[in-house]
Amino acid sequence: MKLLDKSRARKLGIFSFWQGNHRDRLALFGIIAGIWLVIRLIEEFMPNKYLEALPGDVSLTLLALIVLVMTAHAVFIFVAQYHRRRNPRELNGDYQPSVDIFISAHNEEAVIGATLDRLLQLSYPNLKIYIINDRSQDRTQEIIEACAAQAAGKIVVINRPDDAFPGKAAALNDALEISDGEVILVLDADARIEDSFIASIVSCLDDPLVAAVQAQKVIANPEANLLARQQLHEYAMDTYLQMGRDSIRGSVELRGNGQLIKREALEDVGGWNEETITDDLDLSTCLHVKGWDIRFSPENKVYEEAVTTMDGFIKQRRRWAEGSMRRYLNYFLQLLKPGNLTLNQIFDTFFFLGEFSIPLWLSLDIVYEVIRIASGRETYLTTLMYLSMSLTVIIGVSMFNGLRIYKQQGFFEALGNTIVGASYIVSTWTMIIMMTYRKILFSRSVGTWARSPKGSS
Repeated sequence: MKLLDKSRARKLGIFSFWQGNHRDRLALFGIIAGIWLVIRLIEEFMPNKYLEALPGDVSLTLLALIVLVMTAHAVFIFVAQYHRRRNPRELNGDYQPSVDIFISAHNEEAVIGATLDRLLQLSYPNLKIYIINDRSQDRTQEIIEACAAQAAGKIVVINRPDDAFPGKAAALNDALEISDGEVILVLDADARIEDSFIASIVSCLDDPLVAAVQAQKVIANPEANLLARQQLHEYAMDTYLQMGRDSIRGSVELRGNGQLIKREALEDVGGWNEETITDDLDLSTCLHVKGWDIRFSPENKVYEEAVTTMDGFIKQRRRWAEGSMRRYLNYFLQLLKPGNLTLNQIFDTFFFLGEFSIPLWLSLDIVYEVIRIASGRETYLTTLMYLSMSLTVIIGVSMFNGLRIYKQQGFFEALGNTIVGASYIVSTWTMIIMMTYRKILFSRSVGTWARSPKGSS
């Protein structure tokens, strides 16, 4: 198959606009400055009688409008998801394309052997496993080659040299060049799937407009500690939001582990962007701006281990946040271009952009209100408090619904877990987003892809 020239892909990315930290910094500064300029222009030219009628200053009023739109989105996906659960889309159970499983393994000796043993037991016809040893320094190569020797041609081993272009995206592209399956299933080295997983989930791809489908990710070790349990609840919320996006035909996102992509769609976008640190999110947006649809399948689950140390958790989430923010900056023009996204996708994307813009906006408003208090001026702390509470409620409702629907928890069990879980998300995500802004705006370097620390299972 013909891919985009690798040197160009590594330099520019697919459909990306402004690669590199300096351009990302300039873009982010420009967006922040543009919002500030709009606020100043409104304050300067709007008649005083209208300014006085606002519930707060102009900044807080705009923030309130964003929260109002996010609330409308939350209601929209709840109603759509409820309707979709009663009227699911018809799927073709006879659709059985050839499937290639890609696993990029970097120092995965603790889990890769058990994963390959389980995958070799899958009964799906016309299936091949491509395991990419990505410059491992432990026993990963020894383990996968031993498994391949006993697998009667079902496993293809790719050993990347030490000087190979780093990152999961580059490893996946190496496998893509030599494979020939109609559908690519990407799994993490610790992934666990049921025997019926592939046969069930590929039916979502039997639609010429659908490029990919994402399975529900489930934490396999929630009993490890409190942090692992919170990730279980967080993943339930993510399942609810992803299902909501699917129900409104919005911008469903791939999550790396448990994602299936048509080869046709990968060829259309030139493979994975090797410059990104979040290959799954970058590919999701790239597919959307090219007019492809992505589905979500909560019925099909892929199990993975939670990160059980706070240090590992912060590193993982910082990479996710930075990669996602840079993804939006890189595709900014494509997201704005008329015709690239549907109205539902635009509405959906706006909601999730709030995850990255509101923490900074609220933090700046809090600082501004403190200055107003110190100078003896009128403050809008009450309005700010209500907005913060509203955002927490939106998160809490999504988590509560996720736990009730997809974890079948009772009302009071889900409520208790939501109170703890929403607090966990608000506190950790706000901190991580602020760290990410600092990284993009003031750091000289771009983050790099790194594996999340996993144990044995």
